[in-house]
Amino acid sequence: MRYDTTWKYSDVNRLISVQVGDFISDSLTWSNSVHMAGLRVSRNFGVRPDLVTYPLLNWSGSAAVPGTVNLFVNGYKTSSQSVNAGPYTLTNIPFINGAGEATVVTTDALGRQVSTTLPFYVSNKLLARGLSDFDFSAGALRRDYGTKSNDYGEGAFSGIYRYGLTNRITGSVHSEASEKLWLAGAGADFTPGQWGTLSLSVSHSQYNSRQNGEQYTSGWSYYGRHWSMNLQHINTSGTYLDLSNDSNDAPSSHSSDQATFSITPAGQTAGTFGLGYFAIRADDGIRTRLANASWSHASAAAPASV
Repeated sequence: MRYDTTWKYSDVNRLISVQVGDFISDSLTWSNSVHMAGLRVSRNFGVRPDLVTYPLLNWSGSAAVPGTVNLFVNGYKTSSQSVNAGPYTLTNIPFINGAGEATVVTTDALGRQVSTTLPFYVSNKLLARGLSDFDFSAGALRRDYGTKSNDYGEGAFSGIYRYGLTNRITGSVHSEASEKLWLAGAGADFTPGQWGTLSLSVSHSQYNSRQNGEQYTSGWSYYGRHWSMNLQHINTSGTYLDLSNDSNDAPSSHSSDQATFSITPAGQTAGTFGLGYFAIRADDGIRTRLANASWSHASAAAPASV
């Protein structure tokens, strides 16, 4: 049994990877991946582990006299630098994701201190302003993977493109095409202040030149110091299809909802408790619901999870 045969090249300077052979196309939170054989060109931030792709906490201020500025994030000192009188910008701010609290303490030559505290929210779902991410895949759809070695279907194309419009808004577009299907959609992720990340998208598909459908998605996620939550709703109308439905003849869902919640009540002492709920309603009206509960604890001796 042959599974995947592929050749891959990565350009470190341009952050681009080229893949020839069998591969799985990339996807967005509101689209699906497909198994294909052909050519894939994509952005690859993984070749630069030092590169931070999302907007970081940025702090600028002004000092009346020369002194020292100390930055505390969530109660921990993260940076200290000497500043001259006038405006300044703090650098070397640590990589953070989620909600927190930043305190800037300015100390002058006489030891007098001025402290300013502000809440913040940083989302790694966004791209920094001016940064782009993409994945373009073209080839033949892979069929019966795991049971047949060389079963390929019709030619197809799948592409996604994301761009950091601002440090608070990231736009995205997605398209798919095959002999019988075409699909186009657009979406956005944005952070409204310190209230997490909102995600919205809309897509339209056409199959056999006469079957049309739409998909609408909305989502919200929040990651705090002691708890986190993620909500997503997907709804389709008409006959909405994509390459994943067209390639394996799987039944499509009319709507789906998912909600996850986790809490770490006492740091890592008591571990992390989680709850999840998932509901899917297929086009034939059949509903599937699933709920789960979990607990995990990470320790140097023996990590555990239930």
